[in-house]
Amino acid sequence: MRHPIQPRMRHWDGAAPGGQLGSLVGPLVDGAVAMTSESAPATLPAPNPGLIARLNARTSLGQTEAGRTFASLLLTYPAPQFGEVDPSEVEFAMRGVASTLGAVPAVLPSVVPGRAPSFSVDRMSITPTGIPLIHFDGTPWSMRIAESPAWSRVVAGLGRVLLVVGLDELSPVASAAEVDEYIECAGEADRLFATVSSVADTPRRRAALRYP
Repeated sequence: MRHPIQPRMRHWDGAAPGGQLGSLVGPLVDGAVAMTSESAPATLPAPNPGLIARLNARTSLGQTEAGRTFASLLLTYPAPQFGEVDPSEVEFAMRGVASTLGAVPAVLPSVVPGRAPSFSVDRMSITPTGIPLIHFDGTPWSMRIAESPAWSRVVAGLGRVLLVVGLDELSPVASAAEVDEYIECAGEADRLFATVSSVADTPRRRAALRYP
C-alpha cells in the first residue's frame, strides 16, 4: 500500500515559451523518440518519508517552441533558513529521488539536438478528487501535490508530465526569477535530472494519508 505525503508546493511561471524547460521537453512533446527509464540502481536509496515531506514541489505550465502545451513539476531540496547542510548529502539524496522516478541527466537540445528526456510509466497518478500523487520506486510512500486545480486539469488532459529534479538546494521562498536562474545554472552544470512520465487515472489502491 502506498501512503501519500504532502510537502510544500508552489507554482511558478518559469516554463514560458522558449524557456529552459520548454526546450528540454520540446523534442519529446514535438515528436522525438525518448529513452525509456530503468529501475533505480541499488546503490541509491529510495527517499524516506522525512525526505519526501521535506521536498519542495513547484508546478508550472508552458509551451514548447512548436506551441505545444506541457506541464512540469520541479523537485528540489529546501535550503535551510538557519544553519547549513552538507551539499554532498543533499546531492546523494536528490540523486536517489531522481533515480527512483526514472529520471536521467537532463541534456538541453542545444547540446544534443533532438534528444528528449527519458520516458517513465505512471510516476504520477490523479486521485478521483483530482489530487496528483508522485510515486517513487522502492518505497510505499508517495508524494501528494497540493491542490492546483488548473494545473491538475491540464496534467490529466495531457496524460503526461515533465518531472525535473535539481541536485542542489533552493530556497522554499525563491522568486520566479530565482527559480529560472536555478534551472539555467543547474542545467548548464549538469545538475538537473528529468523524465516525462505518463499519468495514471487512478491512484492504484494507494491510501490517502496526510503527513503531519
